[in-house]
Amino acid sequence: MKKIVLIGSLCFLALYANEPSVYGAGDIDSPNPYGLSKTERGVLENRRAVQNLKNRVAEQQNRIDGLITIIDGLNKEILALKEQIRINNNRINQSNDNNRTYNMLLELGTMIDQINKTYVTKEELKEALAGSRTVQSSTVSSNTNMGNSADDISTTYRRAVQLFGQKSYNAAREKFQEAIAQNYKPASSSYYLGEIAYYTKDYNQAIRYYKKSASLYDNASYMKVLYLHTAIALARTGQEEQAKNFFQFVVDNYPGTKAADIAKKNL
Repeated sequence: MKKIVLIGSLCFLALYANEPSVYGAGDIDSPNPYGLSKTERGVLENRRAVQNLKNRVAEQQNRIDGLITIIDGLNKEILALKEQIRINNNRINQSNDNNRTYNMLLELGTMIDQINKTYVTKEELKEALAGSRTVQSSTVSSNTNMGNSADDISTTYRRAVQLFGQKSYNAAREKFQEAIAQNYKPASSSYYLGEIAYYTKDYNQAIRYYKKSASLYDNASYMKVLYLHTAIALARTGQEEQAKNFFQFVVDNYPGTKAADIAKKNL
């Protein structure tokens, strides 16, 4: 009987030793494994190392996602700032262009005053630039005879332009002067008189008429020619420094035009 009990006890111990999983020993998948062999412990450590790496990678990815979100927001703010800067620069450039035109006209007025103080004065120029560019109109609507007079002067002006195109400068000059005497298109008439003086090499007279034309209306289509010829006239009267200013003005304000190309060659 004792032998039977002993043999049964040994079998029980052998069974317990061969099947440790019954109590969790040797189970590397257990939350708290124990009774592991050296190999199993190595496997478990590798698993833990891999899991730590996965955790760190996930954490870094979360941080990267957060940074990407921040960067996207900053990019939108940067684009908005760039657009605002572009708008502000356009406003500043427009303001600078207006100031430059104003200053150039004042400078031209100063030079003319030095040539002949009996010509159009600086005060007249300033008044014109300040907004007093209105041309006094004749009382055409008051009676029929005045209407006929307006028709006559318009014909005179058109004939003057034709004569200028034919290089009949003396005849054209008389008719443009007649148009100015009756306040008919004084800005363009002054410009043509300046051109006649320019082409007949009376450069001081040309500068005087250019100044008067610009003071009356500085948005005409011929302004690039007016400024260019002003620069050339100044150069040919020995005013080289002032001429360079006008050449540069043409280059800056009328890029891509023949006038700008000519001005560049003179700088």
